[in-house]
Amino acid sequence: MMKFLMAVLACGALAACAPVQPESQAQQADDAACTAQADAAYNASTLDEQARPSQNGLMYGAMPTHAFDGEKLGAEHERESQISDCEQNGGGGGPDDLNGAPAVIPHIVNP
Repeated sequence: MMKFLMAVLACGALAACAPVQPESQAQQADDAACTAQADAAYNASTLDEQARPSQNGLMYGAMPTHAFDGEKLGAEHERESQISDCEQNGGGGGPDDLNGAPAVIPHIVNP
């Protein structure tokens, strides 16, 4: 039984070392576009947090830092989720899209 477990463990270790197919240039370009789009949205939504000075090391800071740490982690999670969704769904759903269809921009017909 012990030999069987060692063989399974060895096979598992060797399977983890299997070469992975490199991404194509088109896939790399799509990933870069998704990352750039997510970075732009992240920077736009966290401008106030980026301007806030760090209060690390202060025993009694002016504001509790854990609330801002939570906001930062939430924004980073949103960025990572946006990148993942963009890569899985093919990069659609930009800011002017609504469920894959272009959003109708309201306008005045007869001024």
